[in-house]
Amino acid sequence: MKNSLIFALLIFTSLCQTAGAEPLAPVSVSLSLTHTGADKWRADYVFGEAVDGLRLGPALAGYRKQAWRVLTPGLALVETDGQEAIRGSGKPVTALSVEVTLFLPYAMNNYTPFDRFSDGGTDVYTGFFDGEAMQGEHARPLRLSLHLTGLADEHVITPVLSAPGDAGYAYFGPRKPATAGAATLILDPRTPDWMAAMLLETTATISTFYEKAFQRKLGYQPLLLLSIGNLEQPGLSVKGGAIGKQVVYRLEGKALMGGSPTVRQYCMELIAHELAHVWQSNVARGGIGEKEAWIHEGGAEAIAVAALRQSGLFGKDEAALYASKLIDECAALKGSVDSYRGVYACGFKRFADYDQDIFALWKAMMETSETSGEVYSTAMIDAVRQRPGKLPAAPH
Repeated sequence: MKNSLIFALLIFTSLCQTAGAEPLAPVSVSLSLTHTGADKWRADYVFGEAVDGLRLGPALAGYRKQAWRVLTPGLALVETDGQEAIRGSGKPVTALSVEVTLFLPYAMNNYTPFDRFSDGGTDVYTGFFDGEAMQGEHARPLRLSLHLTGLADEHVITPVLSAPGDAGYAYFGPRKPATAGAATLILDPRTPDWMAAMLLETTATISTFYEKAFQRKLGYQPLLLLSIGNLEQPGLSVKGGAIGKQVVYRLEGKALMGGSPTVRQYCMELIAHELAHVWQSNVARGGIGEKEAWIHEGGAEAIAVAALRQSGLFGKDEAALYASKLIDECAALKGSVDSYRGVYACGFKRFADYDQDIFALWKAMMETSETSGEVYSTAMIDAVRQRPGKLPAAPH
């Protein structure tokens, strides 16, 4: 994910188990998310066994407090020590329902609950409906089955999830996806013509390039969702990121209308960076972990710089400018990867300092991760670089 993006990797995995005990078995639950009005949805949970409540995780910038209304009598949304849950007086239930209203504010470094398209279409993040079933003193993970229902004549797209616990954005709206290389896209109708053309070309070119560079096909078509808003406000605001088998963008600001060379280059950098994350995650086991974010974020920057140059989308000077901005930013951060921007800029510099072909390095890391089940780590990078048969040097 790139500059000003809000999608930080957030994994809610508390098992609430005693030391040395086996993990508690998940509770099966059917979640029906129904679009009931222009700005309203109803979430109906049906549990496979009785529960005392639903633990939802961290409070999120007022989202659930302002946008959720519990419909089931005797239950309420409560917050304790920054954690939210739906629970009541202790009487077990096998079902609960919540009315959810459109909520467009967002918490920095987190997923947006909703993205609204100018034609009324909406992306809804399903991860905020997941959590844990509360039973006495135990909290058990959910094995969630998601069912979506839209308004009349509305297209509904369910996120493609690889495993239980994964999340993504469901789409409710009038648009149908368009194909762009190895990906499909849903574009806001207010997307400027220059951006629509650039997005289609860049996505197709970069996705085709990554397939060849990593010698690894996706086996699926990632869905790219782009919403446009607030074209009246000055400047440019870009929020979005890769999640699962999707890439979601929210773009705002007057700068989108002009499409200056600077704005065009920034948007191309964003696309190349996010698609790099898609390929980093394109492994059957292992992949991106919870720690050492500089590896996947700085790695995605290094991959994007090289891909834009080698695919011909950027000239030598444009690619050098992209790289120099990151290196200068890292110098201001004194080389530290301990800050939000440090994982991008200084993560990039670490990969640049290896002076090895970024695609050969990451190809080897992907193969190692898939074979061993390990997540990407500094130890993995060191082991790959020390193997017999030196990796090729970075092209200059």
